[in-house]
Amino acid sequence: MAVEAPVVQRIALVAGGTGMTGRALLKLLLTGGDYARIHAVSRRPVPLDHPRLANRILPLEQMQARLTGIRVNDAFCCLGAPQARAGTLAELRPVDLELTLAFARTARGLGASRLVVLSAAGADRNAKSDFLRVKGELEAALKELRYPALDILAPGSVPAVRARMGAGDWLGLLRPLLNPLLNGSLSARRTVAPSELAAAMLGAARSQRGGVHVYAGSSLQEMTRAGLRRN
Repeated sequence: MAVEAPVVQRIALVAGGTGMTGRALLKLLLTGGDYARIHAVSRRPVPLDHPRLANRILPLEQMQARLTGIRVNDAFCCLGAPQARAGTLAELRPVDLELTLAFARTARGLGASRLVVLSAAGADRNAKSDFLRVKGELEAALKELRYPALDILAPGSVPAVRARMGAGDWLGLLRPLLNPLLNGSLSARRTVAPSELAAAMLGAARSQRGGVHVYAGSSLQEMTRAGLRRN
């Protein structure tokens, strides 16, 4: 089991706090009592203001060099694209693989013993899909960092709303309608709302489980419920 600090002393580090899932996660962390301090690292200001929130605004490529002088317990990474907006291999690697790994290494160097990160159902280094292949490479690389606790969340997809919506984006927004039909082994393919995914990230951290855990389908739903409980 991972070594956990008392709740009142815990410090969280969050990357991707300006995205839909990241914003939802920050709101949960700030309204709950799990962490005494939350550091959010981002390229632009996060749209939140709270006495327990410290927003470190910097180029994410410079995280390891510039994010210094703090100690953290848990790291939450919301970087990367949901499947609905996945691009080519060259477009995916810089953020979904390289920046996510850089954040993981940075957080580990700052003392984090737990990393909660977003992946995708079906992630595999040998997948035909570029998106799933990159996510598979990411999972394998993260395991090599030997975090005392590594929580990987693997939703079927996460709907995204943007200024410019393509046909694939609109179809992605309709996918939640299929969720009631996806039971049993198909539950891992369910679409997960950003707010639910954020709650699952908090729930995974609250579990205090050590080792590597991949949450998908029913186990992801269980973590969502754990994250929504008032603490």
